[in-house]
Amino acid sequence: MSEEIKKIIQDIGGKPEEWISVSERPGKEPFAKELNYSLSDYFWGKVHVRNEGEIYVLVISKDVFNWKDRIKDLKLSGEVVDAAGGLMWLQEFDIQGLKRDFEFLKTFIENIRKQKQQKTS
Repeated sequence: MSEEIKKIIQDIGGKPEEWISVSERPGKEPFAKELNYSLSDYFWGKVHVRNEGEIYVLVISKDVFNWKDRIKDLKLSGEVVDAAGGLMWLQEFDIQGLKRDFEFLKTFIENIRKQKQQKTS
């Protein structure tokens, strides 16, 4: 699954970093692994995969002032777990859903930028 996730990020023009193990506290067994990613200047964040296989994705964007206000407009495969300001956590249920959501979010942010340009011109 790790390499598949990296490939998805690369396939949509993103840059994944290396996976690192994470634990609740220093000295404890890792309960998950994470990788940081960036998708050009659209959005960035981390993919968090728990040992049991649960996938969570942090999405950070400077173009979205408040994700919470936009949830109703998002047509995501995954589920929004938390959203505040420019930060949003998603839970993904499979790899293909992750791919669809990354592609959707890129297009969504492109459209926000186009709307902002139209308002200023």
